[in-house]
Amino acid sequence: MRIFLLGGLALLLAACSSKPGDTAHLTLNNPVWDRVNVEIVITKRADCDSREEGFIDSKQLVMRKNGVEVIDIPNGATLCWRRDRNPSSPSAGVWTGWTRASMPPGQSADTNL
Repeated sequence: MRIFLLGGLALLLAACSSKPGDTAHLTLNNPVWDRVNVEIVITKRADCDSREEGFIDSKQLVMRKNGVEVIDIPNGATLCWRRDRNPSSPSAGVWTGWTRASMPPGQSADTNL
């Protein structure tokens, strides 16, 4: 119970730290796999692989089953994500194709991997 309260408090503080309407928030959920590697890219470019001008940030993480990751998307940016092609038997660098999400500033959405 304490973890849920701390998580809720952290989300509330994060929401209060930014100006209303300057970011969108997407919550990624892993409802299927016990463990899956995920790569996340935030960019203003059309190509999720590009790290040229317009690239904002990237990170790789491991998501556990029913785990969620909340990502802030700056105004004008796109969120890209991909996961292990075969999460039951992952191979380094073998990813699915990119999934992209562009959202209006101030909006929130949830989606599954």
